[in-house]
Amino acid sequence: MSATLASLNSEWAELVRDAPPPATWQEHDPLRGISSLDEVLERVRCEPDATLSALLSLGAGGDQLAWRAVFQAMLPKAVRLSQGREDRLTEAVAELWVAIAEYPLARRPRSIAANLSWTLQRALAPTPVTLMVPTPPGPDADQTLGQARALGLIDAVHHQTLWLVYVAGMTSAAAAEELGISAELVRYRCSRSVRRLAGQAELLAA
Repeated sequence: MSATLASLNSEWAELVRDAPPPATWQEHDPLRGISSLDEVLERVRCEPDATLSALLSLGAGGDQLAWRAVFQAMLPKAVRLSQGREDRLTEAVAELWVAIAEYPLARRPRSIAANLSWTLQRALAPTPVTLMVPTPPGPDADQTLGQARALGLIDAVHHQTLWLVYVAGMTSAAAAEELGISAELVRYRCSRSVRRLAGQAELLAA
């Protein structure tokens, strides 16, 4: 088993043991009666759209545990797409967080798991070199990040995270320890921010 997968499963096991579902979850019909996080995954299997919809709504309202439950339910898909490669799994984990956080629930309330899988698969598809833009890492990463911050393309939190990874050269785990957050959140911040900067390549190059 890969180190990334082992870490994620270990984290989930700790959450199952130490973090019972919040009382607010009981206000959502698909989650009513659930007393443990493992039961949430079972409910996703039995009533996927209703359960995932409730969890995504809670997550959009700031409930990180709800998003973590969606992530755990979708993790097997990320593992399959990684094809046994640790580097690809790390990328898949980051992209899965992005897909969950940005899921357009109002527009796509059905086939949620399939839509998340499709979004993840597209995100992991190889990008032609000719379409790549100057984004971190690179020799001008520090300057690029400073310019992005000055233009308001990233906030101070994301700037610090990107700087630690792409300028200071820290691993996700080391940056996470420095910031007091999880390595998964570091990868999520980096993936989301780099995609945003890629979409503003002309502005950054000006």
